[in-house]
Amino acid sequence: MLNKLGITHNRLRVITLLIPIIFLILILRLFYWMILRGPELQTKSDRQHQMVTVLKAKRGDILDSEGGVLAGTKNLYHLFVYKPQLTVSKNDLIEQLLGLLTPDRESSTEGDLRKYLQDRLSLSSNWISLKHYLSLEDKEKVENQKIAGLGFEDEYVRYYPESSMAAQVLGFVGQDAAGQEQGYFGMEGYFDRILKGREGKIRTEKDGQGNPILIGNYQFLHAVEGKSINTTINKKIQYISENLLKEGLDRYGAIAGEVIVMEVKTGKIRAMAAYPNYDPGKFSEFDNSTYKSPMAADLFEPGSIFKPLVMAAALNEKLVTPETKCDICSGPITIGKYSIKTWDEKYRPFSTMIDVIVHSDNTGMVFVARKLGPDKFSEYLKRYGFGQKSKIEIQEEVSGAVREGKNIGEIDLATNSFGQGIAVTPIQMISALNTIANEGKYISPTLIEGSRGVTRDVLSSVAASEMTQIMVTAVDSGEAKWAKPVGLSVAGKTGTAQIPIEGHYDPKKTIASFIGFFPAKNPRFTMLVSLREPQTSQWGSETAAPLWFSIAKQLLL
Repeated sequence: MLNKLGITHNRLRVITLLIPIIFLILILRLFYWMILRGPELQTKSDRQHQMVTVLKAKRGDILDSEGGVLAGTKNLYHLFVYKPQLTVSKNDLIEQLLGLLTPDRESSTEGDLRKYLQDRLSLSSNWISLKHYLSLEDKEKVENQKIAGLGFEDEYVRYYPESSMAAQVLGFVGQDAAGQEQGYFGMEGYFDRILKGREGKIRTEKDGQGNPILIGNYQFLHAVEGKSINTTINKKIQYISENLLKEGLDRYGAIAGEVIVMEVKTGKIRAMAAYPNYDPGKFSEFDNSTYKSPMAADLFEPGSIFKPLVMAAALNEKLVTPETKCDICSGPITIGKYSIKTWDEKYRPFSTMIDVIVHSDNTGMVFVARKLGPDKFSEYLKRYGFGQKSKIEIQEEVSGAVREGKNIGEIDLATNSFGQGIAVTPIQMISALNTIANEGKYISPTLIEGSRGVTRDVLSSVAASEMTQIMVTAVDSGEAKWAKPVGLSVAGKTGTAQIPIEGHYDPKKTIASFIGFFPAKNPRFTMLVSLREPQTSQWGSETAAPLWFSIAKQLLL
């Protein structure tokens, strides 16, 4: 009897110990499934029992300065079928749709379209997508047949009515890694989040066969259209700039070129033209090297068009006057192992500062840069906006770099003074030169109507006026005077910069340019024209300058 009681007692002790252990195991398993794995399992459950329909948001338009469409969105339609509501056979439906739908690239013939529809309708799902991107005409043809079970959803497609016009300003719309619509480059990339809006969603519960449960949970989130953007681009000025630039490339045999037209008082960019370019609506058919805007994304050595900025800084610091004479301009200047020469190897002892700009004298610019010194030189470059992004509304803009004065050696100061050994973007260059046109006030460039650019004082109005008059004299008396139209008052400067290749300058390849503003008194526009590797002549005075004047003449007309 005692032995039986002992066995019973031991069993009770084991049970007493096992119950908490089993309970603890159950708690741990519940914690694992409900807390650790709960969200994952809930997601899987939702995927199995919920159906989500995405409602596309209409992308905002990009408009020119007068409200014309540069990049727009077409409203197209997605045709689908809900089988349980069909009252015709599959074959009859296919025959009716063949007479209504227009074949496209995916189904270019009636036979292709027939096979495509047969494959789609053979799917086991009750809800089947039949055709994307139907035109309004095709949609109305289908609707007029009143075929039960067919329905439509809105779809949107980006289009560019002016084809390649302002392509590098606009950018294009493609798809990201997840297949979602994404703006790339230019303004499409810069303003993507604003333009794309917000997709809507319809979330419903479905049964095991994929059919909606009418009394199940239902959520509806409206799509929010993207906002449209009004740009400063003037379509007429853009058209003139692009047409004449293309003619200039052909005439002078250049491999590439750019034109930027800026409104002096506001900083508004009225035209940004570049070749080679591409069609944003067919971007995949073009080399991707054409996608970036060279005006904001490419650095170049400006050459002699940089000289007015250095001279204006020295005038502003009262280190020189227009009549100051250069005492080192009688011959080449030797700095270490380097020799600074004039472009034509002609030397004019005791040239005035006016003569230095008129004759584009490199030795005279070394004289001016030495007056400024490396610290002041660096300071003015930053005040002009170099070494920092201009904040132009283009996705791929780069900043370049400006060295501190202590890091600028004697040879660097000398070569930088005439625009070699320093890299800037075209949009930085025109914004800096516009400071002279705008009475010494820098104003940041903008592509958005209504946007107020950042302004700051860089030069005194007196220094700006003196520099303007020197530039007028340079146009009237310099190498490009033959190209200036009669009666057109221009303040400008030619430039011819050698192209650096693998640590040295190519002796034959140049970037020819002309920069200036007009009319010289109370100017309206500042404009930069540059041509890469012109073949008829390497000099800016014989290629870029006449092209600049032809565009300016058209703008005044």
